Amino acid sequence: MALCLPKIWLIKLFKDKNNISKKIIYLFFSVFFLIGIFTFKDYGLTGDEIFERQTGFYWLNYILSFTSFDDLKNVVAIKVEQNIFYQQLKGLTLPRTEDVPFYGVIFSLPAAFLEIIFKIDDSKKYYYLYHFLNFGLFFIASIFFYKLLLNRFSNINIALVGTLFYVLSPRIYASSFFNNKDLVFLSLTTIALYYCFKSLEKINYKNLLIFSIFAAMCTSSRIAGVMLPVSFVTFYLLSLLSNNKNLNSLLSMIFFCVSYFIFLILFWPALWSGPIENLVLVFKWFSSHTPQARMLFDGKYIHTNFLPYNYIFTWIFITTPILYTILFIIGYFIILQRFFLRFISVKEKNYYPDLWRGVNEKKDLFIFFNLTSFILGLITFNIILYTGWRQIYFLNIFIVYIATYGFYYLGIKIKSKFNKRIQYSIVGIFLIFIFHKMIIYHPYQNLYFNSIFKKDIHNKFDVDYWGLSAKKFLNDILILEKNKYPIKIGVASFLPLERSLKILSKEDREKIIIVGQEYQNADYIYTAFISEVDINGNDKYKIPSNFTKIDEFILDGIRVYEVFKKTN
Repeated sequence: MALCLPKIWLIKLFKDKNNISKKIIYLFFSVFFLIGIFTFKDYGLTGDEIFERQTGFYWLNYILSFTSFDDLKNVVAIKVEQNIFYQQLKGLTLPRTEDVPFYGVIFSLPAAFLEIIFKIDDSKKYYYLYHFLNFGLFFIASIFFYKLLLNRFSNINIALVGTLFYVLSPRIYASSFFNNKDLVFLSLTTIALYYCFKSLEKINYKNLLIFSIFAAMCTSSRIAGVMLPVSFVTFYLLSLLSNNKNLNSLLSMIFFCVSYFIFLILFWPALWSGPIENLVLVFKWFSSHTPQARMLFDGKYIHTNFLPYNYIFTWIFITTPILYTILFIIGYFIILQRFFLRFISVKEKNYYPDLWRGVNEKKDLFIFFNLTSFILGLITFNIILYTGWRQIYFLNIFIVYIATYGFYYLGIKIKSKFNKRIQYSIVGIFLIFIFHKMIIYHPYQNLYFNSIFKKDIHNKFDVDYWGLSAKKFLNDILILEKNKYPIKIGVASFLPLERSLKILSKEDREKIIIVGQEYQNADYIYTAFISEVDINGNDKYKIPSNFTKIDEFILDGIRVYEVFKKTN
């Protein structure tokens, strides 16, 4: 479907000679899609992509056990046997084994099935397939975000500006290719939010059914997806207090809750054997699941169990383009002020209907409520997050929405057309600047820090915590030693190199041997600086004296990695 969209838009672009704004929208999305198509192979490989692929085949094997497709079973069984995690899981009872059962399959299962259908047997090809699918979903989500903003603000220009905020968020954009956990969740949440808005406007069975489907997809992707349906029901109950809801409306809400739960079970095989019991198990597992590692935060290595409460907020602040932050602050406090004034201007002690006036204010409050309650939940329950704020990237939807509202509010306050042009010009120049930064960083937009906090950032925060730059290192070393075989690489954190080997050609893979911390057996040492200390605080990068630094990767003033070569 996504492949057909640019063609359709271009046709409309040439047919519609009157509406310039629509032409710009069609052109923007077409260009955006083409950029993704031509660049999705540029990005490295994460551990989550490997895990998701393994999860997909794990559950595909499970589902096929209920069928008689013997040929397909055999193909999948071979894939599962090759799964490095499967040996730990084999023979254990679902859904109580390791990590696999706790993660949804809404992305990984179809991707695994497509891998079978297209008979993809090379690791480089199937991980690029995952990159393409991940970006395709994000692309579709960006269309829905545009429609969501257009629905709210009834202004094509405002909706386009907000969508540019959404797309030109460097870390989010880069993650749309390789992060098939956090970005899949963000994309599905965006689509679900659109249909949630439709249901907030008009409660009917069609809107509720579609919303329940995507809300269930969100929840099966990540348990935090329960936020939208719970918030939606909460807002319905608040509306109910205005005494203008009838029995049919109540039946509609029951229909939504039942539909949501049915689709949730359908989309999440781990729930099939015991929906309530296993759902509770998932909640308990995620609430207690914390990797044992040390994060570099503000120049200090801190265990994940002891990260300060401001860890996440700091990461959001230093990695979000500064204009978005400014507009967000404006928008957030204007919405807060508006609803505070609504709350205190109670008429006849019936204040619930007065919390919003009109469906647009209701939408704003819904966004405000979800963002604020989630942040308060993080603080109250001391939820441990790590490796930046990637696990809550979906909050960027609400951040960008409120930033767009801030931009919209400033436009309302500006009366003259000339000043409005200045407003759009300033934002336009900034967006061009961000786009230029994204070109400079390509394909490492995931390493973006805003300019205010960039100085000496690599000594204060983890930079390439996923090790995506390992792909560049391997390609460079293969060029440098094109006639040498094998090339032995020493590295403290060997996983990035192991992963990156999977997206090299089969011939190149065979030229590389990773020796880990056995540095004296290595020809080169690659310092990924992925947590420079181990779990006990010991230095992992003590370079032997017979190694000399020959190269380093500096990106926009940020040190990403160094390369050392044995001198004797």
